[in-house]
Amino acid sequence: MKKCLSLLLLLSLIMTSGTWAQAAGTGAGNHTLVLYLNKANVSLDGVTYPAAQPTVAVKGTTYAPISMLAARFGYTVRYESATKESVVTWTGTEVRWKAGSSSYKLNGVATKFAGVPFSQKGSLMIPVRAWATATGATLKAAGGTLTLAWNSVKKPTADFTVDTKEIYATQTEVVYTSHSANAAFITNERWEGRETVFAEPGPHTITRWVQDASGEWSEPYSVTVNVLPANQPPQALFTTDKDTYMIGEPIKYIDQSTDDENAITSTQWSNNKPAFFSPGTQTINLRVTDKHGEVSDYSKTITISSEVMYTEEQFNQRFTPVGEIYPVDGPSILGYSLVPYTYSVSDRSLIASNSPENMTKEGLLYRDTMSGDFRLFLYHQNVGTDALTIYLAATNEGTETATVSLGSSGQAGPNSFGLWTGKLAAERYLESQRTGTTTLTTLAPGETKLIMPQLGDQPLKTNQVFSAYADLNASAPVKFTLFAMKKDGRDPLQAMASFGNLPRDGKHIRGTFQGADREVTIGQKLGGEPQRILFGDHKNDPALDGRDMLNGIYENNWGNFGVLYHMTVQVEPNTLIAANARGGVYSGVFKVNDTAVMVSNSSLLQNPNQACVLYRTGPFTETVEISFLTALGSNLPMNILFIPMK
Repeated sequence: MKKCLSLLLLLSLIMTSGTWAQAAGTGAGNHTLVLYLNKANVSLDGVTYPAAQPTVAVKGTTYAPISMLAARFGYTVRYESATKESVVTWTGTEVRWKAGSSSYKLNGVATKFAGVPFSQKGSLMIPVRAWATATGATLKAAGGTLTLAWNSVKKPTADFTVDTKEIYATQTEVVYTSHSANAAFITNERWEGRETVFAEPGPHTITRWVQDASGEWSEPYSVTVNVLPANQPPQALFTTDKDTYMIGEPIKYIDQSTDDENAITSTQWSNNKPAFFSPGTQTINLRVTDKHGEVSDYSKTITISSEVMYTEEQFNQRFTPVGEIYPVDGPSILGYSLVPYTYSVSDRSLIASNSPENMTKEGLLYRDTMSGDFRLFLYHQNVGTDALTIYLAATNEGTETATVSLGSSGQAGPNSFGLWTGKLAAERYLESQRTGTTTLTTLAPGETKLIMPQLGDQPLKTNQVFSAYADLNASAPVKFTLFAMKKDGRDPLQAMASFGNLPRDGKHIRGTFQGADREVTIGQKLGGEPQRILFGDHKNDPALDGRDMLNGIYENNWGNFGVLYHMTVQVEPNTLIAANARGGVYSGVFKVNDTAVMVSNSSLLQNPNQACVLYRTGPFTETVEISFLTALGSNLPMNILFIPMK
């Protein structure tokens, strides 16, 4: 009976394997493995080897131990306890098998098969048919045996790439990289057209063949490259509009440098001053570099006569670009005529949040109930170890619906350079005044929402600074809360309820003030003589008084930070308008006739011996409109200068 059952199972295997064997491939390989049904030994290329378990047939499917199959095929097998999988690997291939799963994963792709692997006396038994499919072997069954045939030697291919993108004849060393499939079986290779350095420009075709151990050559693989003519170094050249200049006469430099590929990447001048202020000869140098590092130098000598067109002071006043700094005699500026002025203040309130300037942890930065127009400014640096995000919440504590409108606003950061954020936030705020965009937020009674959600876009990392200005209006009393917290998935509004007040630092301002706008009135025409308008001196321009509503401490906004100044003045023809810092470092932005002017475009005022050009009037009297905010992080007082250019 057992013999009859075995014959029936074998006949079933033969009948069901015919179609599959054709799919797996036909024709004998250079290796043959014979499995004997119900025997614990196999034959590989005529040599007998023991097996951990006999080959068995179960419900029409023949199984063999995976350890034996892998060993005879020359593959590696390991067991991963975490996934409970037996993993078979060979060159570039991985197949995962698992007891109880009727699919294997070939390089991550699952394939179903007939039968279910099982464990027998510590050996994983897998369907022989599935093994043949996974490995590409052919399977034949006859007379109580199963024969697996396969080729162990894979045919290599000749694929390669030319890695050098731009190739110049006689100059470029070319790099080639092989991308052959089954490269381990390459025993020899042959090239045509392959050069380390190509001698001639034009198209070049490179072809490669590879040979395997049997002596068979692969199909050719070709790549065509375009070799460029040899690169020529750039040619530095410039001219000036004249060869002889007066003292203080503007010099025009005309760069005429060329490159055969139009690929000059660096232009370095030396001694190309806009004017010279002593007689004699001056040599100007120009060096240009192309993208290949080739360099060319050119020099020209000009003559400066003893005749004077402008003194150095006159030249700087007339020709320094707007937004750039030039040197001045700081003490002499105090001798300029001090222009008297009056001012009126708006009904707009001001909320200042600058203390603690250095944040170390989560907490409330400021809180007050506001109604009507107010301006918010904040300037904070994170010096803690955790990244902190700043939020502004609005709570309607009344019984009627309230509306919060957000008008002009500007923010900058996070950034490690605080003066830069203060300057950029002010510039963006003044620019937003021009667009006039307003955003409305409606609050039901008892409702709390985040206002200006963009404040929380990016957390402040350690030592980063964030600055912001914003004009807001509350249609009814609304409690505004400014707070900082870690951005860790918590809801900001829920987290806010658990925060305490962050203490003041004793050096910077925090509080609510009245009069956020100052309209300056000047009755006289300016520019007839050297003049200055002084701001932030606490005498001509007194500071705002207010109160820190978190703890009731009375506060003085000694720099009038957050106050928007505006004035419209009549100015004489040919007058320079410039900013001059008197209290130390000053950086900010002015709006002159609706044009933003940075102080400065590339730096900041360091001391009283510098001035930044804001505007120049033309040949006629002009009406000039000037607005500015004291830049956060700057020092006061500050002068606006009006200097006649004779």
